[in-house]
Amino acid sequence: MFNSTQAPMAKNSNQVQTGQEVNKVYKTYDLSIFKSIDGNRVPNLQHIRRLTDSLKVHGMKCNPILVNEKMEVIDGQHRLQAAKNVNTFVYYIVVNGYKLEEVHTLNLNQKNWAKRDYMDGYAKMGIESYIKLREFVQKNDDFTFTDCIALCSNITTSSGNSIVNKFRHNKTSSKQIEVFEEGTWVGKDFDLAQQWAHKIRMCKPYFEGYNKTTFVGTMIGLFQNNLFDFSEFMHKVRIQPKALVDCANREQMRALIEDIYNYKSRNKVNLRYS
Repeated sequence: MFNSTQAPMAKNSNQVQTGQEVNKVYKTYDLSIFKSIDGNRVPNLQHIRRLTDSLKVHGMKCNPILVNEKMEVIDGQHRLQAAKNVNTFVYYIVVNGYKLEEVHTLNLNQKNWAKRDYMDGYAKMGIESYIKLREFVQKNDDFTFTDCIALCSNITTSSGNSIVNKFRHNKTSSKQIEVFEEGTWVGKDFDLAQQWAHKIRMCKPYFEGYNKTTFVGTMIGLFQNNLFDFSEFMHKVRIQPKALVDCANREQMRALIEDIYNYKSRNKVNLRYS
């Protein structure tokens, strides 16, 4: 067992004493005593391999992992797995009362969790909306993760940004980001999201950029427009198989789709401002 000790008194009376024992550092070869905490992010296998290689060359340094009183790993799951891989010991510190919230805080302060990390963590905890989102993402891996969230939320932004990106720009939206990270995001109609994804994918033979955020976001908005008939749109796309092209932003994409939609139609439909 390794103890941190109180620092000696400063020789200069004008100096204040620094250093105070806070936690004890332990050492163990019995790595079976440690447990995973429900909701922690999926380990990064590449990071574990790097740590494993480093341990083989340099050995274990005194960089303790943090565990709570239940021996659940709060910080250091990658170091622990690397130690298991080379059959060596770890140093650890027990901090009572730490739970998943502290895991999130530590990781945010060290290396930001990606939205996928939150999804995987909360899905592992059994939260239904995150389980459904994970299944949707796996099934629709040709779309970006943020576009999958937008599809499953059944909403899009009016700007050229994805739903998650817009959430970063105002107070209301910032709260939405916190909701996703806190595990209270619920999505909306996942079946409808899958129908929309299937329809967007039908454009793939005519448009290589079918899965780009600008096009996906535009289509989500059009699906909610009562004037937009997807069957009619696909009919016009087949007539003009090279008409769909990349656009700089969502407004331009909507204007292009409106032109395609109204091709050789007597009654023009306004899809941009309706």
